[in-house]
Amino acid sequence: MLTPRRVSQVLTAVAVLLVGLLGSIAPGQAAGVRGVDPANDPCYVFIEVSPGVFEYVNICPDPDEDDSGEDGDSGTNGPRCDLTEEPYDEFCLGTKACRADIPSPLPEDEWPPEETRPSPEHIFTFVECRVPGQQEIERRWRWVKPYEGSIPGLGWQALGRLETPAFTMTFRPAGMTYVGADTRYLLDGLGDGDIIGSVAGPLQATGTLSHVEIDPGDGSDTFDCDPDLRSNACEHVYLEMSHEQTAQDLDGRPAFAAQARLVYDVIFTMGGVEVSLPGVPDTLESPWNGTVVPVGEIQALVRSR
Repeated sequence: MLTPRRVSQVLTAVAVLLVGLLGSIAPGQAAGVRGVDPANDPCYVFIEVSPGVFEYVNICPDPDEDDSGEDGDSGTNGPRCDLTEEPYDEFCLGTKACRADIPSPLPEDEWPPEETRPSPEHIFTFVECRVPGQQEIERRWRWVKPYEGSIPGLGWQALGRLETPAFTMTFRPAGMTYVGADTRYLLDGLGDGDIIGSVAGPLQATGTLSHVEIDPGDGSDTFDCDPDLRSNACEHVYLEMSHEQTAQDLDGRPAFAAQARLVYDVIFTMGGVEVSLPGVPDTLESPWNGTVVPVGEIQALVRSR
């Protein structure tokens, strides 16, 4: 028979066991977030922070933080945090000296809901901060506005969002050309010559077609052509037949594998104003695409009288 004291001991053991079980819940659950129930707290969202790893993430800034992503320089007193210790020397969040992964390691379609984003310029990424007077580094996922020194990193992201058109290449005379004759190349599917990428944080990249590079496929050097090969032909003269080539046209004739690629001049804008991004390429090349060009030889019979 259980005495009252024994019943109390059993209940205490059960309570300890439950506490132990709750403490083993995945990180970010109620027992693991400073006593907060993240499932019912608007500051927390449940996201996949790495492949197969889901966590509740606090998206609300601490009360002493300025989430602008700037260094806190008021113009008179300087930064509000100590930016002298690497790598926590990128920007201030209140009195915290921080660094961030820019561009974000998370694809944009896996960021928290858009309504939680403080502004279109903010990105969601992993941030580390050194808190004054504390040895432990504060690490968390959060919205942050890219600071000035991070813009080149976002420039690479903006550059990667430019998509070159899928063009086709043809040649004239159609079907076969000949040694010593002018062979003309034409491209179709270039659009209007401009490509515009989606925004990366506050940045957007725009490409304008500069020229077309042609590789005739016969071992000669590549050469540049007018950007509009829809109506303006680019010419080359083949000096030998293609009878020893492994590439073949649809009729099975040996042919040179000619190809072309598009080269764009790229500018970056922030709020509609062009910005310079040192270290980020200002040109973009499309993948090569081409056609096979069979080259024959015209035989002439000369008779003397």
